[in-house]
Amino acid sequence: MSEEEETEDVEEAPAKPSPLKILIPAAISAVVLGGVAAGVAFVMSGPKAECVGVSGEMAHGEKITKNYDDIAFVNLEPLVISLGPNANSDYLKISITLETFGPQKKKIEHLVPKFRDVLNTYLRAVDEGDIAEPAAMIRLRAQMLRRIQLIAPPDTIENVLITDFVLN
Repeated sequence: MSEEEETEDVEEAPAKPSPLKILIPAAISAVVLGGVAAGVAFVMSGPKAECVGVSGEMAHGEKITKNYDDIAFVNLEPLVISLGPNANSDYLKISITLETFGPQKKKIEHLVPKFRDVLNTYLRAVDEGDIAEPAAMIRLRAQMLRRIQLIAPPDTIENVLITDFVLN
């Protein structure tokens, strides 16, 4: 065999992938998946609203215990929202009660004008068709709670209760 034939045989043989080319992507994938799993576990184990004598721990290490005796409610005056010229109804009348815990009630009462402002602004932007849907109450409550919790001090507003809802 000549040298040319030998080099052709060597070139035709498929190169074996090195173990590093297989192990490095596998190791990177394992690290990424482990990080994702740890992130999900961290988010799922975050602070939750607890009630009925269950103890919890706030982010800064302060122990909290909440039970039904501590629940307090702050009633907002009814809001009357104009729905616009193209709506089937002229206005929405909605009464809202904020659920909090006794020690925070004074803080919440002090912020009522801000709550009314943010709720007026949000509800004025909602389309009448979205309000009239059967599942609208759940979405409205969740959106209002989110907006109010942004204004309120942390861990003071537990829930938004819709106590009156009239389209007229």
